[in-house]
Amino acid sequence: MRGMTLIDVVVGTALILIVFLGLFGLIRASVDVVQLTKAKAVATTIAESQMEYVRSLSYGGVGTVGGIPSGIIPQNSTTTSNGVAYGVRTFIDYADDPADGLGAADTNGIITDYKRVKVTVNYTAGGQPRTVTLISNYSPIGLETTTGGGTLKIVVVSASGTGVSGASVHIVNTVLGVDVTTFSDSTGVVYLPGALPSSQYQIYVTKAGYSSAQTYLRDSTNQNPTPGYLTVSMNLTTTGTFAIDVLSALTMHTYTPVATTTYTDSFSNGSNLASQTNTQITGSSITLANGGSGYALSGTAVSNVITPTYLVSWRSASTTSSMPAGTTVVLHIVDGSGTLLPDSVLSGNSTGFTAPVDLSAVSTTTYPTLALRADLTTNATTTTPLVQDWGLSYARGPIPLANVPFTLTGAKTVGSTGAGAPIYKTTVSTTTDSTGTNPLSLEWDAYTLAVSSYDTADVCNAPPYTIAPGTSADTSLYLVAPTTNSLLVSARDSNGAAVPGATVVLSKTGFTSTVTTSACGGAYFGGIAASSAYTITVSKAGYTTDTNTGVNLTGHTFYADSL
Repeated sequence: MRGMTLIDVVVGTALILIVFLGLFGLIRASVDVVQLTKAKAVATTIAESQMEYVRSLSYGGVGTVGGIPSGIIPQNSTTTSNGVAYGVRTFIDYADDPADGLGAADTNGIITDYKRVKVTVNYTAGGQPRTVTLISNYSPIGLETTTGGGTLKIVVVSASGTGVSGASVHIVNTVLGVDVTTFSDSTGVVYLPGALPSSQYQIYVTKAGYSSAQTYLRDSTNQNPTPGYLTVSMNLTTTGTFAIDVLSALTMHTYTPVATTTYTDSFSNGSNLASQTNTQITGSSITLANGGSGYALSGTAVSNVITPTYLVSWRSASTTSSMPAGTTVVLHIVDGSGTLLPDSVLSGNSTGFTAPVDLSAVSTTTYPTLALRADLTTNATTTTPLVQDWGLSYARGPIPLANVPFTLTGAKTVGSTGAGAPIYKTTVSTTTDSTGTNPLSLEWDAYTLAVSSYDTADVCNAPPYTIAPGTSADTSLYLVAPTTNSLLVSARDSNGAAVPGATVVLSKTGFTSTVTTSACGGAYFGGIAASSAYTITVSKAGYTTDTNTGVNLTGHTFYADSL
């Protein structure tokens, strides 16, 4: 009989492991099922026990501490069983039975037909949050009766006036000890009969992803709150309407505008030169090399490569040279590898230039990097030309501007001071981040903008911002050094779109300034005198000319003009 080989042993062992692992998994799954079942059974028992406790009370005593109706039952409590914590929430409210009509159509005028009791037990089992909920109705003995108090009716609506369901409505009355939270129904309404008479009902309405609304305290600052705390009177219904809606996104970007920058080198040393052939630095100038036996007859110097960030266009290049008789200096433009730009790109480059060079036709896409090359020659070893400096200019921008402070102020108010000054609901004072960006979440409103420490020279999507619910928008601010008084005119068509290329004339007695609007429709006037006698005229072919007189300009002013 053949004995077992090593392979037989390995295969047999693997099969045994597979069987035992499968059995272990089944045992573990069984244990988990038992634990989950046991935890649910305990939670159900706790919920049933709480419900039985509620039903053991008299009808008039069925209510929660700080709730409406009020009573002796805690709204929230915790109990522990077998090491598992169970949170118990009891919510009680009045219900209007449709059998005798609802609300105003109720045949006997009583909408507190019975009390509805909801007990929720929350616990964690199997690593997951779980819930057991029991709901029961508790009817009075005999006919229903009024509650001896008043009714709070909270209506939650959207910006368009439609009801918002599932909104959290938090009612607080510190005088009566009321602190209860409930949710609006499918029509956006919360009815709370049985509210004790008081003038101190505070309401807070929220919903995830929505703006919020609330009542406000009358104090020394807000002497006319809108809305103020609600007042409930005996046997009357007090209605409070609160508007919330989906939040919107407004992303602010801050930049320095496109500007011309010039790279220059006056050759105080050779640190900005990439290479030299038969040339040297002498007295802050490039000259032909002199080894002691006289100057070289020709030589070359090449600058370090110039690679601007946020490059918009190349502008020009030039050199300042001294050329004694018999000497020459010609300037060439080379790419990042030191290769001459072909004449098809820059006419005359192969021959070289002795005057400023127009580089505006050189593509920044094909040539994002340029360098300068000077060729020096002499016909006598006793004489050398000198390159005293050179430069290359280019336009770059817009460049993100970090940490810019700004303030957005909404038009909605929550009251006013004793002098009648409005108190605005939303004032956001913040800054852009290190990348010049700040994404904001705002409720629907009309917002004005104030920027600190800068003048706004241009803006794409100009303020004021009228923000609708659930929308997204971006605005780009192009900022310059501040002046005492400045004006940014934003030209827009009848649809609110920017009008580029419009002519804006700002004038008053003894002063006239004209600016053409940018691609964003902006025209900036900086360093102007404060006055209330300015005239602003905006015109463009094909549009109606708009003229406004007696315009008061002081500080930093945004002015929207429709053509």
